[in-house]
Amino acid sequence: GSKIIINVNKKICSDKSAVTNCALKTGSWDSTAVVQVDVGSSGRILGSGGDGGRGQNGIDGSAQAGGTGTSGLGIEVNNCTVNVASGGIIRAGFGGGGGGGGGSQQDKNADRRASGGGGGGGAGCPAGNGGSGGNVGAGGGPGSAGTETTGGGGGGGGNNANQAYGASGGSGANLGGNAGNGGGSQTGGGSAGGNGAAIRRNSGFNVTINNSGTITGSTSA
Repeated sequence: GSKIIINVNKKICSDKSAVTNCALKTGSWDSTAVVQVDVGSSGRILGSGGDGGRGQNGIDGSAQAGGTGTSGLGIEVNNCTVNVASGGIIRAGFGGGGGGGGGSQQDKNADRRASGGGGGGGAGCPAGNGGSGGNVGAGGGPGSAGTETTGGGGGGGGNNANQAYGASGGSGANLGGNAGNGGGSQTGGGSAGGNGAAIRRNSGFNVTINNSGTITGSTSA
């Protein structure tokens, strides 16, 4: 059988479309092939951050959940060996924060509405975008975008005449952490987005990992 060596010594980023998306996949080879992935000292295999959820529009609809981070390295061949040199990095993408819930206050003279803040984007490459705030009544603030290593903060909820209040969006996940749920006001906030994996594999496949660098996130997904 053939021996396949995949050598990575630059930064490779994922995309945001699904948690199973990976920055790099080994590809499928026949069962006689021996496949190894060598991540050099300048190698970076990075999942993307999830986007923050949209804040609720007053009490209409619901706050949006945060987006899920995606994954770094995808193993599509059994008995693969992954070698990470000192300085090399394989990293999951991290989830976006949930959007904040909205509120209302009604009396005979007024119907006041306040919207929720947007969730913060999760850490990754590309990083998650901040969610927009709701825009009914007193609007909520937008969440902040994440960076490659940090999650963005959630936007503040709207305040309508100190009578109706929206809740803040949740924070996006930092490296190795978890995103926050959106805050609840009269209605609940959106749930936090989950994290991707550093290394995903086809079900039942064996992977040998020799790590002298940094692996952040699950290696058994």
